[in-house]
Amino acid sequence: MRRKAPIMAALLAAIHCLLGPAAFAGDIAAQPTPEIPWPTKSWMVSSPEEQGMDSAMIARLVENVGGYKQDSVMIIRHGRIVAEAYYAPYVAGISHDLRSVTKSVVSTLTAIEIQHGLLDSVDHPVLDLFGDKNVANVDDNKRAMTVQTLLDMTSGLTWQERAYTPDETIMRMYKSADRTKFVLDQPMSGAPGSSFYYNSGNPYVLSALITKMTGLSAFDFAKKELFEPLGISSAKWGSVDAQGVTDGEAGLFLSPHDMARIGYLYLHNGAWEGKQIIPSAWVERAQEGKIAASFGPLIAVCCQAYISELASRW
Repeated sequence: MRRKAPIMAALLAAIHCLLGPAAFAGDIAAQPTPEIPWPTKSWMVSSPEEQGMDSAMIARLVENVGGYKQDSVMIIRHGRIVAEAYYAPYVAGISHDLRSVTKSVVSTLTAIEIQHGLLDSVDHPVLDLFGDKNVANVDDNKRAMTVQTLLDMTSGLTWQERAYTPDETIMRMYKSADRTKFVLDQPMSGAPGSSFYYNSGNPYVLSALITKMTGLSAFDFAKKELFEPLGISSAKWGSVDAQGVTDGEAGLFLSPHDMARIGYLYLHNGAWEGKQIIPSAWVERAQEGKIAASFGPLIAVCCQAYISELASRW
């Protein structure tokens, strides 16, 4: 049951490192963009050159990505698909296992809770929201744990998730009768907000919170409030646990076209076809990257190159 942790920002960084500035023909900021229909029903298609990109450089990217045993690659520029490739045995139109990108969707659903007033604030203490559970190891640190610290993976809960051996916390969570309570029961290793630690129990609790606040599983809530408005039809998302909670840390499947729709939502500050799906302030905070998390030197260099290039062009 080993989980990978794909990071969308890191993928974008890697793409930019492979393509380099030469992939973009001319000054991006200076190019006027005609009105683009929302891709709710389907994405428009364009040649790379029509969108100021170099086909030869994109071909190089497609070739290189294939060497890393990826399922597919798709590039959207100015709201249009300019490149799309699938690597055997994958073909177009099927859903792909998103692994830990599932966590980003659970975060988006939490934003929808805020947008609808179902959750008053991400600063709300977590224990107050789960008063029906007799949580163990309660101390001042655990009382200070908020929804935001779950989102940031700075909850302070003691957790082990590296080799996915039977004794690690995440594996014991899956064997527990009440997984949400199991996560909340863990002792604290430090003050919430003080340090980042990758903890898949955090999004599991966020998924449980969605169910508590809406009466729906995270999957059913997503279908109603996120997938349907964006035209996402390929979603599959595992089974629910004994408490009716969808696994918030992994298990979501989407097609590349549908996954791109979620990215397009963020690109448009949380709005879709004139409706605010998630608060624009949520998108702004996500872009700030306030939490320092280590993803290795190569990705760090690529991310810096990507950010610097975007800053100069946009």
